[in-house]
Amino acid sequence: MGKKVLTESGKLIMILAGIAMNAFAVDVFCLPYNILVGGSTGIGRLIHHFAGLPVSTGVLIVGLILLALAWIFLGKRYAATIVLGTITYPLFLAVFEVLPVQQGIVEDPLVACLCGGFLMGIGIGLVIRAGGSMGGSDVIPQILHKKARLPIGPVMWGLDVAVLALQGFLATPNEIILGIMMVLTYTVVTDKTLLAGGGQVQFLIFSPRNNEIRQMLIDHGFGATVLHGKSGYYAQEVDVLVTALSVRYMNRVKDAILEIDDTAFMTISSVREVDGRGFTISMDA
Repeated sequence: MGKKVLTESGKLIMILAGIAMNAFAVDVFCLPYNILVGGSTGIGRLIHHFAGLPVSTGVLIVGLILLALAWIFLGKRYAATIVLGTITYPLFLAVFEVLPVQQGIVEDPLVACLCGGFLMGIGIGLVIRAGGSMGGSDVIPQILHKKARLPIGPVMWGLDVAVLALQGFLATPNEIILGIMMVLTYTVVTDKTLLAGGGQVQFLIFSPRNNEIRQMLIDHGFGATVLHGKSGYYAQEVDVLVTALSVRYMNRVKDAILEIDDTAFMTISSVREVDGRGFTISMDA
């Protein structure tokens, strides 16, 4: 029990550190240089322009709307996972908005763009690795994936591009290009942070409740294979569940398994490459 509490505390600290790092990057390296941003922060910037509200307040409004949509269309379990980011991200933005350093810590906007993208990428990567969320940035893609089977990745990119385009009238061509560079920078750094220690992981799961665990994996869109084996000590017939998935989902899946069987024995190992359906081949192939 104590070890579990420490583990959950470590995850919470990592999530909060990642959210704070992202908010710091936006307030210190992005907004002072008028560099465009995507997601809820970009919409908050538009609200600031038209309504005069602080960017942090605009982000909070957008986050609460997305939280409500998540509750309605994706269920309360999913909505619960984004509550922390929805509240703390605009809170950290509000804190960093009033710091003197917010006036500009570097002189060159290009340096600010690269520093901001780097910090945002690490922050987002830490949050995802800990099984958390920055807020509701993926709610719309998740809803469209659930209702229309649209791929999440391209939809997220499309929404980011749309938010950047909506801010076009607020910036010069140079600032628009810097915004695009920042998005590319934090995308690459996020992937590198997520892939640190291996891009995919493989689970070997031993549990008398493997049927329930297998169904949970399928319900979450992951594949699973059942292998038949024999225990070494008692020589009993056992089923071994095998699944491979991206490291970004590792903690989420591990927690879901332990919710079903808190005594399940599992090994999690990094794999160099995963090929096949769902990875290098479309699920529809």
